[in-house]
Amino acid sequence: MPASSSTRSNVLTLAALLFAQLLLMSGSVREAGGATLLESWSMRATSPVVAAARFVGGGLRGLGGGIANLLHAHSRNAALQVEVGRLRSELRAAREHSLENERLRRLLGMREELEGRSVAARVVSLVFDKQTKMIVIDRGLSDGVRVDHPAVAWGGAVGRVVEASASHAKVQLITDPNAGAGGVVQRSRVHGMVFGREQDRLVMRFVPLFSDVMHGDRVVTSGLDGIYPRGFGIGTVTRIHTRVDGTQQLELRPELRFATLEEVLVLTDPVGEDRFAPGPGEEPS
Repeated sequence: MPASSSTRSNVLTLAALLFAQLLLMSGSVREAGGATLLESWSMRATSPVVAAARFVGGGLRGLGGGIANLLHAHSRNAALQVEVGRLRSELRAAREHSLENERLRRLLGMREELEGRSVAARVVSLVFDKQTKMIVIDRGLSDGVRVDHPAVAWGGAVGRVVEASASHAKVQLITDPNAGAGGVVQRSRVHGMVFGREQDRLVMRFVPLFSDVMHGDRVVTSGLDGIYPRGFGIGTVTRIHTRVDGTQQLELRPELRFATLEEVLVLTDPVGEDRFAPGPGEEPS
């Protein structure tokens, strides 16, 4: 038994020495590419691990790049939205200025056409309820504005001054239930009196029964009330009623949109002719 154990030990020692010598030889023997056999075996053994590490590293770099690109795109989109908002605001402001210039240009044209003196005024507030239809303007006694002076806008009668201070005045609109104005059908020259009604409506009363009046006829100021000069637009006939007193009553759609008025012209020495009252879309003659 001792001899057998000694023999096995000698065999294992010899095998270990031979393996070590083989490793030394492989470390010195080089392949065609210049690498030793040991290096080649090591590279082949570790190549799967290296490939996996490269794959994971590349994926992480790609993910990081994608996140960076996404954050950049989000930031760029937010900046573009801010720019679009700014441009929209500038466009709205430019459009508002353009509309205001057009209104003022027309108002100036009316003022130049009128032979009497007039004062341009801005509307600073509105008083609208069932019984009252008024506007407050930024011109008053110091500007020559007096009670009963008429106020007009492009082509249409607005109302008359009922109260004035040094710098402001109240204008009663023709749609006020307590307001009245002489009117005439522009086409047939039929006369009557125009009064305000609720809900910004107008009626023309005291029209003779068999007068030549049609739906769509335009009614303008007649100049017979002593307030409004002749020829400013009041409204358009929408309905015709026969009253029990043997007259006709005409319902009118106002020519102006009083709730959106921004500027008016107060006639401080009112005179007027039909040429001062162009219809919608018309130019003064």
